[in-house]
Amino acid sequence: MSRKTITFLSVTVSFLLLGIFLQAARISDLPHLSKAKLVYKETAFPVTDAVYGSLPAGSPLGLYLYGDPSDAESRKAMANLETALSLAKLDHKEIGAEGIRELKPDPWTVLLLMGEDISRVDRAAVESFVRQGGRLVVGTRFYAPEWDRMLGIADNRGFREGAMHGIRFDKPLFPGYLDLPSNNVVFSNSVLDVQLAPESVPYLSSEGTPLLWTHVYGQGKVVFWNWTSSTQKLGRGLLVQSIGLASESFVSAQVASRSLNIDDFPSPVPDSDNPLVRQEYGLSTQDFYERVWWEDMTRFAKVYGWKYTGLLIGNYQNQTDSPLPALTDDYAETIPYFGTKLIGMGGELGLHGYNHQSLVTRGEPVDPDLGYRPWQSEPAMEEGLVHLNDLAKKLFPGHELKTYVPPSNVLNRTGKEALAHAVPSLAILSSLYDADGQPGYLEQEFGRDAEFPQLFNFPRVSSGYAMDPAIRFYIADVVANFGLVNHFVHPDDVLDAHRSQGKGWKALSEPFEKWMATLNQTYPYLQPLTVRDAVKKFSLYQDGRVEVRYSNGTIAIQARQELVPMHYTVRIPEGKRPEVAKEDGVLTRLEAGNGLWHLEARKPAVTIALKEGKP
Repeated sequence: MSRKTITFLSVTVSFLLLGIFLQAARISDLPHLSKAKLVYKETAFPVTDAVYGSLPAGSPLGLYLYGDPSDAESRKAMANLETALSLAKLDHKEIGAEGIRELKPDPWTVLLLMGEDISRVDRAAVESFVRQGGRLVVGTRFYAPEWDRMLGIADNRGFREGAMHGIRFDKPLFPGYLDLPSNNVVFSNSVLDVQLAPESVPYLSSEGTPLLWTHVYGQGKVVFWNWTSSTQKLGRGLLVQSIGLASESFVSAQVASRSLNIDDFPSPVPDSDNPLVRQEYGLSTQDFYERVWWEDMTRFAKVYGWKYTGLLIGNYQNQTDSPLPALTDDYAETIPYFGTKLIGMGGELGLHGYNHQSLVTRGEPVDPDLGYRPWQSEPAMEEGLVHLNDLAKKLFPGHELKTYVPPSNVLNRTGKEALAHAVPSLAILSSLYDADGQPGYLEQEFGRDAEFPQLFNFPRVSSGYAMDPAIRFYIADVVANFGLVNHFVHPDDVLDAHRSQGKGWKALSEPFEKWMATLNQTYPYLQPLTVRDAVKKFSLYQDGRVEVRYSNGTIAIQARQELVPMHYTVRIPEGKRPEVAKEDGVLTRLEAGNGLWHLEARKPAVTIALKEGKP
């Protein structure tokens, strides 16, 4: 054997041994969790009941909603507002036009007009109601010049031509909202071209036009929304918080939870190098995930308290016909590597799919641009899901899969049937909170699924690393509505030039971490939870009942079968200072100068004293 051959073989063997050593070192880096530690330990949420014979003296907040029953847009706006109010645990009642005449003026009696058709509403009755101390919220703009004096409009030039975009906050309404420029189209409103009366107080505007303002009329007060966005989900938080501008004081409930999902994780990692990763770090894709991306995600969890939910995927093949290859004997090593690490840091594993083909059959709606192959049948779907569940049982014994996120958020009844049959432990569906009417995408409200009540819908509110103003606006709006964050990221966003906008991980991770820091600073009361724990907390929150009584000197809150601690946003009158007994709770100011506070109630019954003077 020649010397060159011997040298070549020696080098080859050395590289092989080095590779084996590095692989062994990487495997040894796994947190060796016992079966007992792989079993998920759910967070406990204490629930207690207020003990009382009768509620304290005071007025309840009366919210009375009117919309023309013959107008489709009015009905849609009414339904949207009712959902927002229910999420905030605010009791409300629909009334007809005749019922408006019977309303008794009171600082905590609020009439909400939804929809632009007010032809059946007795204006004189509304004016009398407000003048004598009642409160009015107009949730959708309408053109009726005879109402202008009461509404605080000095000059009404009718409808502005074209849609107005963007939002500017002239006064703070709730923390966390950012201004949206006029080139941002998440809000597109038809508005009135108005000049406000000098005594009107503008809160929001769009392209120079007043969008939200308040106006004192007689002994009462008016809140006017000069927009047509009352039918959409984005804006629910604004609507709820604007009610507090009308009533003398105001309390709304908060779930107080935040969750961060890592979709497509753990999963097989592409064998090929990625140009963005190679250019920025000089690493293979797998090494980048292990040494850079996961290290940063681990640090984020430690610094900002996240409890991740990872959504497991078996492979990226596109086979949708039976028989499907099992996964237990041929799986990517990254699945146990990352999955065990995620569980070891208090996270949850859910499922994303046998592969990344949405659970739809031929004939069910799906966006053709997604390029997915329809499944042969429901039994074929079930076969794939059983294979994935078997893999999870093998690699993570005792860790039940509870949460499912549909690939590309596409799911229909057939897919739900397959999930219910194939994965008995499944309890949560997490798709889109707002699908913007796109066909095939599963849009959800928070709560029990109407078709499969054993499943709980817990949609994602936001996604991505970039955290542009529109995304942050949406997050703030849901917190303003009922105090919840459910954010999604994908590991491979950084690998896709389109989704990453050509940015590397450093450029993506910096604004992402900045958002985390801002979120914790703005809403420190949001409890970091996995999705399964967040659903448990939300269910308890939803099942409980909150009653509030208002007077000029106090706000009395009593909760039945509700979480303790319980969280609320509290708006108090100008010139008042809230106080609560230390053993009952903690009050924290949310926005300087606008009377908005956060209350952490440590007992089910809490009374807030309203004292004269500045805080």
